[in-house]
Amino acid sequence: MVLFGSILLVLSSLLGIYMYALFYKSRYKISNRLGFTVTLAAGQITGFVIAMMLYLIFPMDFSIICTVNLWIGIVIGAQFGSIVRKQSVLAGSFNGGVAAVMGTMVGTVAFAPSLCGLPASNMSFQNTGIAIGGFGLLLLCATTLLVRFSVMNERESS
Repeated sequence: MVLFGSILLVLSSLLGIYMYALFYKSRYKISNRLGFTVTLAAGQITGFVIAMMLYLIFPMDFSIICTVNLWIGIVIGAQFGSIVRKQSVLAGSFNGGVAAVMGTMVGTVAFAPSLCGLPASNMSFQNTGIAIGGFGLLLLCATTLLVRFSVMNERESS
C-alpha cells in the first residue's frame, strides 16, 4: 500500500505542478474572475487529494498528520492564489487548508469507516486505500483537464 500510495502521491503532485505551470503561464491573459475561480478549484482539489494520499501513506497519529496536511494545503492554496492578486492569496489559503482537512478526514474514514457510523467494510484497508486513491487521482485529472480547457479558451479569446 505504501508503494502504491507513494506513486499516487507523486502523480498527484506532478498534476498539481502542471496545473500551476499552466495557470502561471497564462496569468496575464486571463480575467480576474476566471483567475479567482481557477485558484479555488485548483487549490482545493490539489490540497484535498495530496492530503488524502499522505494520510493513506502515513496513518500514524491523527493530530500530527492533520497539522502537516493543513500546512501543506495552506501553502498549495496560497501558491495558486499568488498568481492572481492579493485577495486570491487569502481565499486560496483558506480553501486549500479546508480541503486538506477534508482530505485527511476522507483518508481517516477510508481507514476506519466505523468512525462515522458506517458499517465495517468487507474490503481490506489496502483495497479501500487503492480505491480511494484512484478516485482522488481521477478527480484531480478531471480538474486539471477543466482548468486547462478554461485557461486555453480564455487565452484564445483574448
